[in-house]
Amino acid sequence: MEEPRVTIEYTSTVRVCISDIVSHLRRVDVEPGPVINEILDQFESKIRQFPLSCQISPELLKIGCGKYREYNTSGGYRVLYSIENNLVTVHALLAHRQDIQQLLFKRLIQE
Repeated sequence: MEEPRVTIEYTSTVRVCISDIVSHLRRVDVEPGPVINEILDQFESKIRQFPLSCQISPELLKIGCGKYREYNTSGGYRVLYSIENNLVTVHALLAHRQDIQQLLFKRLIQE
């Protein structure tokens, strides 16, 4: 029996996160395209096979949000996502040092 196919969608916050990462990488003279592609390829490859394999985000769990999972890349980034049935929604893409609460506050005031 074939496993149900997983669909991955990206929120507008992810686009903002990617834009921020691209700006940072360009400031330090790193070509952003390959970095972003590697992050997304690693994430999608794992999540399509094992969507529940990543931990609940410890940082978000501390503030009472237990529905978000965190995929950590080998390159020092993390992808925050949630799962509902066969739909994976990606909510944010951050460097390991970035503060999730600060990102949430920044997005709240931009809306």
